[in-house]
Amino acid sequence: MSSSSSSSSNEIFTNERIRKRLIPYLDKTPDYVDELSQTIPRLKRSRRASILVPLYCNQITNKIEVLLMKRSEKMRSHTGMIAFPGGMVDLTDRDSIHTAQREAEEEIGLEPHQYSIVGCLLPITDSRLVIITPVVALLHSPKFVDFRLDVNEASDAFYVDLEQFLFGNENYKMLEVGDDFVTHHFNINKYHIWGVTAYQLILIATLIYQRTPQFPVFRHEQYLNLQQIKQQQMDFFRLCVDYRNRDKIKENNKEKSRL
Repeated sequence: MSSSSSSSSNEIFTNERIRKRLIPYLDKTPDYVDELSQTIPRLKRSRRASILVPLYCNQITNKIEVLLMKRSEKMRSHTGMIAFPGGMVDLTDRDSIHTAQREAEEEIGLEPHQYSIVGCLLPITDSRLVIITPVVALLHSPKFVDFRLDVNEASDAFYVDLEQFLFGNENYKMLEVGDDFVTHHFNINKYHIWGVTAYQLILIATLIYQRTPQFPVFRHEQYLNLQQIKQQQMDFFRLCVDYRNRDKIKENNKEKSRL
């Protein structure tokens, strides 16, 4: 059981402290997905995406704030959902970091000179088996609020307190999905934050605050373990890929049976 407290941290945070906390957890094995592709060929065809995780260290409140956006109602997928700035890789992108930077500037007007990059965390995947690279950025002062929203992609941009994603209070609930998965749901102010975005926020909060959440993160009452968290992330990524790969095989078999 987690020993987390609902009280705020007494630590004094700076961008440098946040950077030092995250460095041990950065993805130093970019061939992880390529290795999995050897046994799961479908991964070779999976689309790639990047998200930017912009963090602002508020020196006045001593809170770490994360910048999120609400996807436009005009979007074809994940319409109206809360998400990080980000999107699919373009052929002209130099790398995963460039993808995240380009998308953040296009969607909400956040430009590269307004932050510094910490690095990439381990990949995550969504229900479509898109492989997503989280790119962590530390925002410079003064706080970025000059949002220039692309109305076709974003209808809102806002900050929330990162530490809230460790608390199992009245703003939080967990829903079971099938036999192997759960989804995490947070209602913060007027925003409903859930799915892949909530999962990534839980992970980042755990890494920075070095405290595990008050609730299990995986199915079957499995809590995060700071000493094993990178392995837990890789195991969960593999579980998602295997599960969705089995679903695809079933769909193909059904299709063949109709022929």
